[in-house]
This record gives sequence, structure tokens and C-alpha cells, in this order.
Amino acid sequence: MSTMKQILLATAALALIGTSAAQAGQYKIAVTTGLIGSGFETLSTPPAFSGATASATFTYTGDLNFSNPAPQNAPSKPPGDLNSAFGFTAANVSGYGGSGIVTYQGTDVARFSTEARFLSSSGSVAGYGYGSHYSITLGALVAGTTLTITHDDGISLYRDGVRVLGGISGPTNVVTDTFSNLAAGSYKLYYSRQNGTPSVLQVAVPEPTSLALFGAGLLGLGYVRRRNNKPV
Repeated sequence: MSTMKQILLATAALALIGTSAAQAGQYKIAVTTGLIGSGFETLSTPPAFSGATASATFTYTGDLNFSNPAPQNAPSKPPGDLNSAFGFTAANVSGYGGSGIVTYQGTDVARFSTEARFLSSSGSVAGYGYGSHYSITLGALVAGTTLTITHDDGISLYRDGVRVLGGISGPTNVVTDTFSNLAAGSYKLYYSRQNGTPSVLQVAVPEPTSLALFGAGLLGLGYVRRRNNKPV
């Protein structure tokens, strides 16, 4: 097989790697749940929850592909939108630390003292009785990255502590936002679960390693072309 064909096959294989592994990774996540009473804008800090809150931090491993498509839960029927139904499991959560209790209509809907209790807690309920604010560390992204984010409810995206234009406030219906040609930097995504189910957060995050390998393959292809075109 010629060197040119080897380079082409390697480049194609790396492109497939970058596609199939587009969302997998490890992400630091912080969650705060509390009583709200109305919708809130999704920013880098949690809203002014009323009363006691429950907060947790952990490492999530896997795709950022969360969805609880259940019909909207009634405010008279807590606990509603469970974290386990949203997509968090004992298998994809590690390094858990949390505390606090949120009581709604006489029921403890969020109790974060242990990982098991976090998984069985609720993130939101219809009628804005309570909701949750998430901070998700995406990490360093290379220049030119495109993020495609499908969500219900609100999101905002920050680079090096500064909000990127195009952030969406909650609550929303299920919508998809595309952040194209991002500048290089350290990124955090903020997300909110409000007004009960359905709850959706799906993020396509290209893996920097795959992108770098793909670029290396293209550089190698360019080198071979120049070599083949060199006069004898």
C-alpha cells in the first residue's frame, strides 16, 4: 500500500474517532437545588433560592446526554423530576460530596447528604415550586470548536469567566443552540432545571485529542503531497 493511501486511511479513521467519541469525557459538576417560586435566568451563580438549599459536587464520566422526557409533573405530586431519571447513576458519578435538604409541601424532595440520596432526589417540579442550577466544567477547548447544545430549560456558556454571547435564559421549550468557531479557552456551561419535566441537556463536545490527531493527519498528508511533487 502506498504512503499516500496509508495517510488517507489514517486520516479517515481519525475523523471517525472524532465523531463517534464526540461527547465522552469527564466533567466536574456542581448542583444546587432550592425553592424558587418562579422562573430564573441561568447565569454563573445560582439564583436567590428561598429557604434551605441542597448542594453537591461530583465528577461525571460519560456523554453529556441527559433526558427525562416524562410528561410535566404536577406541583401537587412531588418528588417529580428525579436525578436518576435525568441520567445520573452510581456508575457515572464519582467523588461525590453533598449536603442539605429541600422540603416542598411537607416532603423532602432533595436530600444530598449521600450519593444514593442525591440520585433519589428531585431536580424540579411543575409550577416553579423548586428547581436546580448546574455548573458543568467543560475544560479547555481549542480555537474553532463548535458546541451544539439541546436543552430544556436555560443555559449560558462562559469562557475564562466571561459570558459568551448567545446564552439562553430559562425556562424554555426544548431548543438547540449552536456556538460556532469558539475562541480557545477554559469553558463552563451553566444549566437549569425548572418547571418540572421534560428535562433535557445534550451537549456535543469534540474531544481535543481527536481534533489534534486529525490535524496531525492532515499535516502528514500535506507533507506527503509536497514530497511527491518535489522535482527529481
